[in-house]
Amino acid sequence: MSGPIDISTRLRPDMPIWPGSVGIRLDRSQSLAAGDSANVTRLDMDVHCGTHVEGPLHVIDGGDPAEAYPMEVFVGPAWVAHLPDVHGIGRSELELAGIPDEFARILLRTQNSTFWGSETHEFRTDYAALTPDGAAWMVDRGVRLVGTDYLSVQLFDGDPETHRILLRGGVAILEGLTLGHVEPGPYRLTCLPLRLAGAEAAPARAILEALA
Repeated sequence: MSGPIDISTRLRPDMPIWPGSVGIRLDRSQSLAAGDSANVTRLDMDVHCGTHVEGPLHVIDGGDPAEAYPMEVFVGPAWVAHLPDVHGIGRSELELAGIPDEFARILLRTQNSTFWGSETHEFRTDYAALTPDGAAWMVDRGVRLVGTDYLSVQLFDGDPETHRILLRGGVAILEGLTLGHVEPGPYRLTCLPLRLAGAEAAPARAILEALA
């Protein structure tokens, strides 16, 4: 595949959302058809909908908001690792995934990428994600960003320490990617989270470009 590859999820009111989330609403607040001078849409959403970046403030009292990350964390070489038959992704699974040492941004393509789509509405609790052991592997390797292809980097009923290990270890979390159309291997990631003042997370647009 040549050219930029969009790995962001499409934001829509009926998309899968985390249980208890307010989700997303798109309302036309002004309309040409109603006699207004322009079409204007109002957006009301949980910042954890779709593709988003999470900062330490999400799970650590007094932690930094998402806007505190330096932008270079989100731009640069990234490795897409394919783990199609794994539920809990721990140290041993990551060691077997063949991830080169030099990559500080790792995106995890799992069975989750089949959960997204225009016809998909319901949240799935059986998604694949990191275990605390897998999170510690990321920190030990000096990873600066980890991306996952569903709405949480930790298992649905998993240990919340997964988030804390990553965020205390300086690993940015990028959740809600769609990677089913992306072959494993090296890419250049460009991810632009919205610059929200003081928020623990921010919606983002993310693309990949193949490395020569």
